[in-house]
Amino acid sequence: MKSNFQRRIKTLKEKLEKVGLRGTIIVPGPNMQYFTGVNSLLLERPFMLLVPVEGEPHLVTPAFEAGPYERSPISVELHTWTDSEGSDGAMAKAVKGAGMKGKWGVEGRVPYLYLDRLLKRASPKLRSAEPILQGMREVKDDKEVKLLRRSAAMLSRAFQEFPSLLKAGLTEVEVGKAAVDLIYAKGATRVDDMLVQSGARGADPHGLPTMKKIGRGDSIIMDVGATYEGYYSDITRAFCIGQSSEMEKVYRSVLEANESGIREAARGVRVGEVDGAARGVLKKAGLGKYFTHRTGHGLGLEIHEAPYIVEAGKEKLDSNMCFTVEPGAYIPGKLGVRIEDDVLIEGKRGIAITDTPKEFGWWK
Repeated sequence: MKSNFQRRIKTLKEKLEKVGLRGTIIVPGPNMQYFTGVNSLLLERPFMLLVPVEGEPHLVTPAFEAGPYERSPISVELHTWTDSEGSDGAMAKAVKGAGMKGKWGVEGRVPYLYLDRLLKRASPKLRSAEPILQGMREVKDDKEVKLLRRSAAMLSRAFQEFPSLLKAGLTEVEVGKAAVDLIYAKGATRVDDMLVQSGARGADPHGLPTMKKIGRGDSIIMDVGATYEGYYSDITRAFCIGQSSEMEKVYRSVLEANESGIREAARGVRVGEVDGAARGVLKKAGLGKYFTHRTGHGLGLEIHEAPYIVEAGKEKLDSNMCFTVEPGAYIPGKLGVRIEDDVLIEGKRGIAITDTPKEFGWWK
């Protein structure tokens, strides 16, 4: 019986052949993990998976990285090398074994250092394989959906306890560290950059915590991505210590935009329509010019992947796609508010799989 990984390799080969490519080059990261089941670091040592449309994949790998690939659920020819030997010999064997001629795809994150070593041994005509790789990964299988749901539930449980971490006089760094510890305690495999922005700093949509102390009346944005067994969830909530009538007004409009975007999400709907549903609410409220980014991005083995919920986007949503809906309003010198949920197209409709309160004042 074929594993999911074997089926993915077979599908990849079919898609490559359909567009006239003889194979593709993949490096450690989400694509390598998707096709082999192994997650490795992308570092300076040449480390490449060559997948020809005919025959087995060939992996150039440092010898000390080879173990997990020997146990991979796919059949792969390993070409190992040591620091003493260098990678040239292994690269030459892999290139020959994969029959690297003609047009080959390449994923976008391949370092020039790797390509430079490879191109000394072969002369393929390189084309972007990103449309194929992203296209395969954006529609999740049933196991991936389960992991995404568990990831979203884990991060939701952590966010429900965030209000207990917020106290006037604490620094953003102190709040961020406590939040990360809480997320790990809830079962996270990995926690990425924890964003904490208070007061006027919230007007910059992406900002790491600083030593700024949180004051009464400050609006506070907390945004973090975390994984469960490799699959990401991503939540943002805005809070306020004390009272701020201006923050409340902005918050209620952003919340309406968030809910409008989620309602619009469904199978067959263009991503631009979801963006438009959220963006339209903020424009009507006079906040359109303060919404300076797309409405969302896909979730999976990466925190940002296809589909991208972008203004006027033409891609149609399909069942088992998972993405964020995260409208925001950022008023320079004053405050910022963003509310982000993770949405899954389940059958025909979009549903939020994050479960954290978001009505104004829930944190009090």
